[in-house]
Amino acid sequence: MIRRILLSLLLLIATKAMASHIVGGEFELIHITGNQYRLNTIIYFDVVNGNPGARDEFVTARIFRKSDNQPMRIVRIPFISQNRVDYFQPDCSAGEVVTDRLYYTIVITLDEDVYNDPKGYYIAWERCCRNYDIDNIKSDNVTANPGTPNYAGQTFYLEFPPVVDANGDPFINSSPQLFPPLNDYACPFRPYWVDFAGTDIDGDSLVYKLVTPLNTHAGVAVVQDANGNQIGANPGPYPLVNWQSGYGLSNIMGGAPDLTISTDGFLSVTPQKEGLYVFAVLCEEFRDGAKIGEVRRDFQMLVVDRCPIAEAPLIRGKRL
Repeated sequence: MIRRILLSLLLLIATKAMASHIVGGEFELIHITGNQYRLNTIIYFDVVNGNPGARDEFVTARIFRKSDNQPMRIVRIPFISQNRVDYFQPDCSAGEVVTDRLYYTIVITLDEDVYNDPKGYYIAWERCCRNYDIDNIKSDNVTANPGTPNYAGQTFYLEFPPVVDANGDPFINSSPQLFPPLNDYACPFRPYWVDFAGTDIDGDSLVYKLVTPLNTHAGVAVVQDANGNQIGANPGPYPLVNWQSGYGLSNIMGGAPDLTISTDGFLSVTPQKEGLYVFAVLCEEFRDGAKIGEVRRDFQMLVVDRCPIAEAPLIRGKRL
C-alpha cells in the first residue's frame, strides 16, 4: 500500500512538472562588443494550464556547427524576469488564455578561432510541452498517455553567421529582435490583422514566412549525457509537429482566407470558428543579398465569439 501511495505521488509530481505550458517563444543573439554577445531566450508561458513548477530556472541551450551538426558548447541561460502579456480586449475572453513572458539572458563569448565556419552555426533548445488544448495540432499528454506518438514539444531555434568573414575580418551581426506577441483575440467571420514584423539593429533585410512548428525528438525532451547532466538539445534536423486532420501549412486555422503573413511581416486571417491555434513564423535575415541567419517564433491565436457587436455611428448635426 505504501509503495502504491509513493508511486501515485511520483506520478502526480511528474504530471505537474510535465504540465502543458509553452505558448511559444524565440532566441535572440545580440552583439555587445568585440566577441561578446548577449544570448536571450523568451518563453511565452500558459498561466492557466501551466504549473509554476514547470518554469525552468535555466534554459540549457546548445550551439552546433551547421556544416556537420558538431556540438560546439552548452550554454545555461538563467531566468531573469516574468511579466504578464496584457491583452487589448480582455472582456472578449472568459480567461481561457493568460500568458506570461519569461525572460532568460546571459553574456557569452564567440571566439573568432572557433566560430569561423563559413556555413555558420545554430542554437537549439528542446522543451516539452505545448498546450494540450490546441485545436490544429496533435498535442497529447505524454504523462497520461505513455508512448503516444502525438506529443508536441517546441524546439527553439536560431541560426547565426561566423564571427569573421572570408578574409578573417570581424563580421558583426545581431539577430532580428522580433515583434511583440499577439495581444488581442480574433473573432469568427471578422478579418484580423496585425503587424508582426521585428527589427534589426544592423539594418539587414528581414523576410517572413509561415512554417510548420518544430517538435522535439522525444515527448519528455530532456536530453542528458551519460552522467545524467542536461545537455540542452539533440543536433538537427528537428521533427515537425503533427497537424490535426484537415489542418496543415496551407490551412493553419481553417480561415477564409486562412492565416497568411506578407514577406514584410503583416499577419492576417479571417477565422471561421472558435479555437486555440498554434503557428510558427520564420524570420530570415539577409545582408547584401545573401542569407546570414534566421530565427523562429512560435505563438498561439485564440478565436472567441464574444467580441463586441459593431454598431453604426449615429451622426448628429443641425438641419439646414
